[in-house]
Amino acid sequence: MPDDLTLSLKRCAIYTRKSTNHLLDRDINSLTTQREICGSYIKSQQYRGWVEMPDRYDDGGHSGSGLERPALAQLMQDIEAGQIDAVVVYKIDRLTRSLIDFVRLIEIFDRRGIALVSISQAFDTSDSMGRMILNVLLTFSQFERELIAERVRDSIRTRKRHGKVHGGLPPFGYDSTDDGLRIVPVEAEHVRFIFNEFLRTQRYTATMNAVRDANLCSVVKYSKRGEPRGGTQIGPGTVYQILRNPIYVGEIPGHDQTYAGRHEPIISRETWEAAQVLSESRKKRPPHAKQTNHFLAGLLWDDLGRHMLLDVDWHRGQPYFSYSSSNATWSQSEYRRQYRSHAGRLEELVIAAVSEFLADRLKLRNALKSLGLFGDELDSLAIQGKSAAQNLEGCPAESLAELFAALLLRIEVGQDHLSILFRSIELRRFLLWDGKSGFRARPADWPCSDARYILEVGVSALSASRWPLLHIKPREAATAKPGKALLRLLQNARTAQRLVEEHRDLGIDELAGMLGRRPGHFSRLVRLNYLAPDIVTAILDGTQPETLTKDVLLKANLPTDWSVQRKLLGFEQPERPIAPSQLYGRGLWPQAPNKLRRDRFQPA
Repeated sequence: MPDDLTLSLKRCAIYTRKSTNHLLDRDINSLTTQREICGSYIKSQQYRGWVEMPDRYDDGGHSGSGLERPALAQLMQDIEAGQIDAVVVYKIDRLTRSLIDFVRLIEIFDRRGIALVSISQAFDTSDSMGRMILNVLLTFSQFERELIAERVRDSIRTRKRHGKVHGGLPPFGYDSTDDGLRIVPVEAEHVRFIFNEFLRTQRYTATMNAVRDANLCSVVKYSKRGEPRGGTQIGPGTVYQILRNPIYVGEIPGHDQTYAGRHEPIISRETWEAAQVLSESRKKRPPHAKQTNHFLAGLLWDDLGRHMLLDVDWHRGQPYFSYSSSNATWSQSEYRRQYRSHAGRLEELVIAAVSEFLADRLKLRNALKSLGLFGDELDSLAIQGKSAAQNLEGCPAESLAELFAALLLRIEVGQDHLSILFRSIELRRFLLWDGKSGFRARPADWPCSDARYILEVGVSALSASRWPLLHIKPREAATAKPGKALLRLLQNARTAQRLVEEHRDLGIDELAGMLGRRPGHFSRLVRLNYLAPDIVTAILDGTQPETLTKDVLLKANLPTDWSVQRKLLGFEQPERPIAPSQLYGRGLWPQAPNKLRRDRFQPA
């Protein structure tokens, strides 16, 4: 009898949501009320085996228009893990206000056999009548949300037509009062300085340098709650926004037009128009400049955590595209050189690496296991790897951006490696893709699983002209004596490689016999020709670690990855310092001779 009772238990999770943070700091708030009502209902259903789960799924301050909510994401993960049998909400709009999102959630619930119960609306999805009522109520919830959004937009437009700013933080140079915007004299002088420097130098970068040299800072202001903000140095983003904001000429920016404002302007109409003409002239470029199929913008970071954006250098009217690290403030202060990689070659490398991964059944199975797939489903998906690789290679160039944005979460470019981070849930869908229609992401499914798979590729994808790839230094004063056994080993390795190149009509057994070695020993000698150059020069100089002997070097399972070779043989990873004198514009850009223009493309 107890066994039957245990099997009939229904584990119920209570989900609560509140759109704003208002009153959430109180002990008794809307989330508490929703939870108590749902908990009481679950207790009333104890005769049916209902049990309340102790975990709390509370989303305070999150809108119901989307599914990107932390508590909802945790709820979906627990559902996928098989820890929940029913989801209980106070009202259906607490779960979502979007009909499309609701359909996706119900699809997941049905796949896992999860019941959805709404307390105040007295239905659950275990029968057809409940499903019908649910769809009707959800339609009205979405209608209500859209009405609220329209009313807010109309209110904002009305205030702007009357020359008033609608809420939010006041723009730089102004402060908010009950009568509208009031000029802050110190910041107003900074605004005039920025416009004058832009018109004088005619370059954004030079203007930003002038602002930094002048050490211009914002004024400390206080919010309605008395919280201070400001007092920091003006950054490049603020400079660019100031030069593009019509608020400083006495206008209020709207969605598709500007409105005459009631506030006092900071600059003259002539200065504003001259700045806009200059700004537009700098934006002009040949029509094909942005008609590019480079698809990694938005996915690339370097291994120091800097976002890599798409750059275009113009030389004799021709564009040259590359991905370059952004200039984070901390990297400028530490004199960290930018990473730069040729766009076309890096994209070819990523496609080749992903295609090879899909065709490698062992790697693909490991990735699918991270999603919790086993048995027949795992085997059937692994079989699709080669066809998926063919679909990727045959995908039109204009569709690659959308495909990779769905399949990959992030790509990190390192000095000697490339890390490709897959979304396992999208990888499963990609293996089932027929390759005919475009492959598009399903962001609503992402909160359901945070499974990831990292593909490491041992390769240096950085441009050699800006980043030296070989760590070869001149020999310093002789303080160490090179080991004769190691030197002889390197000489034998060169001889073995030369035999391979000169006698292509012979096999491994004959080649090894010519050197008087066994085939296995001969193979290890040939492999030594692929040592990292800094390891070879250390052996020639006699500065290798004491633990590196002839036997260790010969018998080591040497990888082709140079960074792993250094770790395996006891070498330290080489540093890549850069002197301040090598930076241009106080850390903004490395030297770039013979470049006429550079434009930066932010990801869409």
